[in-house]
Parts: sequence; C-alpha cells; structure tokens
Amino acid sequence: MLDPVTTISRFPFPSKKILITGGNGFLGSNIAKKARYLNYEVDIISRKSHTPYQQLFEFNPDVVIHCAWDGGNNYNSVNSPIQYENVTKGIQLIKNINELPTPTKFIGFGSFAEYGEIRSKAVETDQENPLNLYGLSKYMFKEYSKMLCSNYNIEWGWVRPCYVYGPGDVSTRLIPTVINKLLTNQQVELDRCAKLIDYIYIDDFVNMVLSLVEPPIEGVYNICSGEQYELKTLIQTIGDILELPHKITFSTSDTKELTSTFICGDNSKILKHSKISLLTDFNSGIKNTINYYKKS
Repeated sequence: MLDPVTTISRFPFPSKKILITGGNGFLGSNIAKKARYLNYEVDIISRKSHTPYQQLFEFNPDVVIHCAWDGGNNYNSVNSPIQYENVTKGIQLIKNINELPTPTKFIGFGSFAEYGEIRSKAVETDQENPLNLYGLSKYMFKEYSKMLCSNYNIEWGWVRPCYVYGPGDVSTRLIPTVINKLLTNQQVELDRCAKLIDYIYIDDFVNMVLSLVEPPIEGVYNICSGEQYELKTLIQTIGDILELPHKITFSTSDTKELTSTFICGDNSKILKHSKISLLTDFNSGIKNTINYYKKS
C-alpha cells in the first residue's frame, strides 16, 4: 500500500502546535500522522493519558482538535446515557483551554447524526433534528462549545464527518468487515443495502480537517465526498476487485432498514476553504484499503 501521507504535498504554513484528543483512534491517529509530516508539533490525548490536564498545559497548543468521543463507534451505544457524558467532558476541556497562557483555536468533531433524517444533500445551514442520543449529544456539545468559545474569545470551528473509510478503520465497521470476510473466504450476508451514502477516503478527510488549522474558519463544515453512492454497489465493487462477487448475498426482504436511507452531504464549503480540487475515487480508495488488510 502506498503511504498516504507521503503522496500529498505539504501545506505552505509555518509549524504550529496541535493537540489531538482521541489521538489513537482511526480519525485522530491519521490526523496526527499527517500533521507531523507537515512539520506541525503534535501531541495526543487518549484514554491512556493519565494526566490530560497537565499534558494540555505543558504542551500549550495553538490548536486543539477534539476527536475523542466515548460510544461513537458502537451502534448499540447510540441511545446510551454515556453519550451525554461526552458533553460534560468536552465542556471541561474548553474551560481548561481557556486557562492556557496563549490563544488557542478549538475544532470540535460533530456528526451527520446531528441532521437527523436527511432527504437531500445536507448543508451546514440545515436545521438539526437528531433522532438518537448520539446525534443529540453531538448537537448539544456543538451549541455549548460554540457559546463557551465565544464567551472565552476562543476561535471555534465544528466539523461534521460523514462516513470515512480507509486503511486502519475500526474493524467492526462495514467495509473492513466485508473485506476481511472475503479475504478469509467467508460468505458475506447483508441486508438490501439500499441506502445512498456519502463515503470519503481517509486521506481526503485528513486534508480537509488540517486545512482548518491555519486560516480563519467560519463555523460548521461538512467533511464528506459530496458524492452519492448506493451502498449495495460499493459492496459489489469490493467483491469484484477481490474476484469474489459470488461470496456476497443481499436480502430480498422489504423489511424497513433501521437507519435513514439517504446519508449524503454537500462539501462545497470545505472545498472552497481548503482549495482541494481532486478527491480519491472509491475504486482507488478501496484498492488501497484492501491492500492494507492483505498485509495485516
């Protein structure tokens, strides 16, 4: 697999200090890796950090990218009260940032779950209407963090990732599950997979997020490909690349699927800000991902 961080040009900005919470997760670790390649000084806070408050003050970052969120990767936790605990932890983080000796930019991570049921490409100005505690807690923290940062005179930004895929993704998610089952010659049995979904490759996601580090930012940014993919077609693409399409079966049941059948977004705001003109097509991204799991 090509190392994604070595195939992308460096941003022409001087080094800054970036602290990433959730820095050992799929998104946070990739952001940290690329930021280091771009000559930023990077520190991470994770569940293994014993003294995060002290770590924050000793590092004294110019930018905090807050990826950390308990219960964000487990579908069984989307309506768990643990979601609200993330709000209180995030509020405490911002209060601690306010005590730093120099100004710090805060970039928080939201979710497309904040939008609720999406009937057309979601844009940042759409009214939020979350349908579960995960989306509600993300939305609540967005509002809390925005007001707190305003009160403390902290520059504030909020990113809403749609579906992100690529090498090193959480193994229980759909794409890694399908790839690993096919690589071990197992049968893959899925529902109708009739959803229209926006999937963005991890390299593109990271570049979009890091574009927010230097210039002034304006509120909420959708981080997505801007494309509408039929989930069934994407899964079939994986089977075709591995020459194992016969190992994948889809249900013909008309049973209503549990989640929204349309999860896509408009990315024109982040593209204008980042000046990124070319995104990774799904075929290329999935081939890189397959090669990663072949070598794992």
